[in-house]
Amino acid sequence: MELYEPYFKVGDFVRCSYDRFPYIYDWYEEDDIEYEVYYGVVVYVDSAHHEYIDDFIYEVLCLDGTKRYFIESELSRM
Repeated sequence: MELYEPYFKVGDFVRCSYDRFPYIYDWYEEDDIEYEVYYGVVVYVDSAHHEYIDDFIYEVLCLDGTKRYFIESELSRM
């Protein structure tokens, strides 16, 4: 197994959306689901690589004042 560092760092301004892997968050299949896009700053990086999701977990303080959790593949740098 190849280990790598998290791509995003604390303080990065990112675009976040849960739409990459909706099966993780939704139990029911619906065709007309619209996923919200959030913007915020990374405030915590879980530096342990989780094999069961094969990704890093990030805590993001979104512009609406809410802290949300995303995996690395759900973020993009702004």
